[in-house]
Amino acid sequence: MSDSLPTETKQPSSKRKYVLLSAFVLLVAVGWSAFWYISYSRTQEIVNRLMARTVDGQQLLQCNEQTLGGYPFRLSLTCASYRIQDPRSGWQAEGGPLRAIWQVYAPNLAVIETENRATLTHQPTGQSFEMVASLMRGSVRFSPSAFVTRASFEATEPTFASNNPQLASLIGDIKAKAMEFHLRPTPDQPANLDVSLAATDFASRALPDLSGQVSFTLVGGLEAVLHNQGNPARAWLEQSGKVNPLAGNIEIGQKTIKLSGDLAFDRLGMANGLIKARILNPPADQANPVRTLTAKKDGLNGPLTALQLMGKPMKDGDLIGSEVEIKLSNGQIKAGFIPLGTVPPLQF
Repeated sequence: MSDSLPTETKQPSSKRKYVLLSAFVLLVAVGWSAFWYISYSRTQEIVNRLMARTVDGQQLLQCNEQTLGGYPFRLSLTCASYRIQDPRSGWQAEGGPLRAIWQVYAPNLAVIETENRATLTHQPTGQSFEMVASLMRGSVRFSPSAFVTRASFEATEPTFASNNPQLASLIGDIKAKAMEFHLRPTPDQPANLDVSLAATDFASRALPDLSGQVSFTLVGGLEAVLHNQGNPARAWLEQSGKVNPLAGNIEIGQKTIKLSGDLAFDRLGMANGLIKARILNPPADQANPVRTLTAKKDGLNGPLTALQLMGKPMKDGDLIGSEVEIKLSNGQIKAGFIPLGTVPPLQF
C-alpha cells in the first residue's frame, strides 16, 4: 500500500493561486495609487506656492483654469492660458493653452506643450515679439537639487513678428517649417551656457530660404542668469559678452556654409570678432542647372560666389569651395576690404 498523499494535496489548488495572485495585484495597485497620490499632493503644494509668488505685489506666474491629474502613471498640469512676468525687468510672456507632463517615476524631466500663440512683451519700452505655431513643445530636466540642467524648445510651422521698427525693417516677419532651441550648462565649465539653434526652411523678407544649425557657448552666461535675475542679458554683456566657440552648418540654395570663430560684445552691445566661413559648392553631378534656380532659394548665389573668389581654395569632403575670413569691428562686417553690412548692437 502506497503511503504517498493524493496529488491534489501536494499542489495548491488553482483557486488558491488565483486568490494569491489577485491579492498581490491588488496590493501593488493600492501601493502605487498611494504613491501617486502622495506625489500628486506634493506637486499641488509646489504649484500653489509657485502661483502665490509675488514681487512688488505682482504675481509672477498665472495659470488660468488650472487642473492637475494624470493618474495612474504620470502627472499632468494644464492651463487654459498662462502668463509669466518679471516686474523687475518688465518682461512678460503669455499664451495658451499649456500642458506640462512628467512621469511619477521621473520627476526631474518635464515636457511642456502649448498651441497657437505666444507673446513676449517688454512693458517699459512697449516692444513685443509674437510667435504663432501649430505646435510648441519644450522640455526641462532638473538635477536632484532642482537646478535646471537642460532645456529644449521646438516649434512646428512657426511664424515670428515684432513691433520693433529696427528689427522689422531689417528682416521683416520670419517663418520656418520647424525650429529648435537647446540650452545646457557647459559640462566642464558650469558657469558657461551652451546654446544650439536649428531651423528648416527658415525664411524672411530680407533672406532667401535657408536650413541648418548654429551652436555657440556664452562664456559666463549661466552665471549671469543665476545671479542677475533683473536683467541677466545686460549683466552678461558687462561681465563677459564672449561667444566662444561658434560653429555652424547652413544650406542656402546650392551653397553650404560652414562657420567657425569667436565673437565678443562690448558693454554697448557692439560685436567684434573673427569668423571663418567655408563657402562650398555641391559636386558637379548634384548641382542644379541655372534654369532651375529661383530667387527664393538661390537669391544669395551670386554674392556668395563673389565671396568664394576672395577666399582660399579648399576641399571639404566631396564639396569644393573656399574659406573666407569675416571680421567684425564695432558691429561693422567686412570680408577683406569689402563691407558686408552691420550687426545691430545688442540692447537690453
